[in-house]
Amino acid sequence: MKSTRVLTTAVAVAVAGLLAATSGCSSAPDGPEAGAKPAPAGSPATATAGAAQASVHEEPACTDGRYTWFNMQKHSVLNGVTDVQRISAKGDKMVRMTKPMRRLRTDQASLESDDPKLDPHAVLFALGVHLGLADKGDDPQDWSGLGEPGAYAPLDEGGGEAGGIDAPLVNFSGVTLVETDFRYTCGSGMNRESTTGHVLTWSSSGGGTLSCDEPLSKKASAAAHEARRLSCGR
Repeated sequence: MKSTRVLTTAVAVAVAGLLAATSGCSSAPDGPEAGAKPAPAGSPATATAGAAQASVHEEPACTDGRYTWFNMQKHSVLNGVTDVQRISAKGDKMVRMTKPMRRLRTDQASLESDDPKLDPHAVLFALGVHLGLADKGDDPQDWSGLGEPGAYAPLDEGGGEAGGIDAPLVNFSGVTLVETDFRYTCGSGMNRESTTGHVLTWSSSGGGTLSCDEPLSKKASAAAHEARRLSCGR
């Protein structure tokens, strides 16, 4: 089989046997517009991805408690895709992928909890440690590896260049959503406190490129399979 190659914005990938899987990226978009609501496009936001809800509490919860996570779900979803673009670039010739990314979902991170008041950063940090995204010794206020309440899941913009190939290509954007209930307990005896809550967030986001002429590998994400179905029609 003739060797082919594809270059995305950040890296070059071999299209012969192309692996279309989402790349691990920052869990939230960078820049001052990170928390701004993206322009509506595609299907509406899911019912579970409501606005961040932090109830107004009068008393903060005691510290050094224990989190118990249950009903946890993690799934890769497609939140953006381009139309097919035929790339015909032989040798060292490079062709820019110009099809715009269309947003399909608008997922917003949220955190709800009962009294007493919990610090959202502490909750997300504990969840990040549980998922192996953060180290227990890190600063809870600094980094959890998860999207913060109120932020919208980022959309990979796609684009990039391709060369050494003659094939129909598709760029896609995916995000790994995490949804879970939790219980926080601290103290003992008459001083024991218990709080329950719910978190909707994401652990990773990113994009990829796939060829409609190449089968997806077993390692390809659910987002890649959905992108192939929507844009390639297979």
